[in-house]
Amino acid sequence: MSDEALKPAPESYSAPIAALASGQGAGAIAMIRLSGSGVHALLRRCLPPGPIWPERMLRKCQLTDPATGSVVDDAMVVFFTGPRSYTGEDSAEIHCHGGAYIIQSVLALLYRLGCRPAEPGEFTRRAFLHGKLDLTAAEGIRELIDAQSHQQWVAARHLASGQLKLAIDSLRHTLVGALAFLEAQIDFPDEGDTAHLHLGMVRQRALAVRTEIERLAASYSSGRVASQGLMVALFGAPNAGKSTLMNSLLGRQRAIVTEHAGTTRDYLEERCLVHGRLLRLVDMAGIRAPDTSIDPVEALGIEAARRLASEADLVLFLAPADSDVDPSPQIASWRAELQPRAYLQIATKADLRQPSWPGPWLSLSCRSGEGLDALRQALADQVDTYVGGLNQEQAFVTSARHQAALQDAHAALTRFFAADAAGAYEELLAFELQEAAKALVAIVGRVGNEDVLDRIFSEFCVGK
Repeated sequence: MSDEALKPAPESYSAPIAALASGQGAGAIAMIRLSGSGVHALLRRCLPPGPIWPERMLRKCQLTDPATGSVVDDAMVVFFTGPRSYTGEDSAEIHCHGGAYIIQSVLALLYRLGCRPAEPGEFTRRAFLHGKLDLTAAEGIRELIDAQSHQQWVAARHLASGQLKLAIDSLRHTLVGALAFLEAQIDFPDEGDTAHLHLGMVRQRALAVRTEIERLAASYSSGRVASQGLMVALFGAPNAGKSTLMNSLLGRQRAIVTEHAGTTRDYLEERCLVHGRLLRLVDMAGIRAPDTSIDPVEALGIEAARRLASEADLVLFLAPADSDVDPSPQIASWRAELQPRAYLQIATKADLRQPSWPGPWLSLSCRSGEGLDALRQALADQVDTYVGGLNQEQAFVTSARHQAALQDAHAALTRFFAADAAGAYEELLAFELQEAAKALVAIVGRVGNEDVLDRIFSEFCVGK
């Protein structure tokens, strides 16, 4: 990673830190990670005297309290010397017994000797600040830790392996080449080695970059489903069985179910795995007819339901099968209003009566279980429709942050072509190319925006 725009690490990010890195709860072995200036000398105060063993060699020893000489635990210790470490600075690991008392005793000893507790994601943040990885790789590491399904692992591994970084660096390199020509034209307009050149090369490079940005941006819908799960909105009139269906898919009682219309007023969102695929189920207020008298709270819930359904990857339009009124016209109206990306029509309460309406309906009963397996398979197939379109050999986008930066870069390039068509001076054209390059650079993290870094790394677990 280039050092050109890396902000020097603040002093607080060189102080010695320590944290449990192996997760909470009792276990056979726990791993405590240390990093920062002076951690080797600090830790050696707790080890038996003798020759210093080589780095990267895990050795058994007794951890003792230098103040009392008492043994804290029999442990395994390994040292890493910066920059040949995960964080890029001197670091160490203590592999001790995994009981809560021992873990707390070791951490208390390290804090007393000069370490401070690590903040969430601080080890990875230091790795980023020391140029050991770029911001996309750091985000990928976080998502690897949080992955609950194969689709999430695919998306996280893609980020952590650096494929997106390579693609962004290539685009930036192309823009820098175009900028170099423009700068030469600006600074040396009459030089013989530039006078014969023309803007065709710049336009060609800018167009190639914009085309690839458009491809990356188009991959976001699939990448987002892989990373965050398929957003499934349960949409229908009151008492259509939305909350009951959500509870059935979750396998637990999450939403309150009653016979009274309007029980669900605000929306509920829960993640669940269906055939190994991650879904984001959204239960929402029932949609009443416009002339129906409703209170202000329920009206707000209905407004949120319409908004969320329009954003969903898949909308399940629910209607009770025992209704004597054909819901098809109402659902057609909702479809025209919401313009869903994909939808299924679900006839609920099929244990009471099979639907008598025409059209494609999936009949199910949460009471008897009829149709639930078919629905689960349809949901899994819908996830595969998105994720299956991702080419693992090509970079793709999974993050709203990356997507926003790509949109900024695309907008700058669009302004470049508009200015070029209007006959603008080279200085303005160069400015727009610089803006596009800055937006791309923000993706891999060569920026000094502490607010962005704080937001990203605060989502990490402590110890990573």
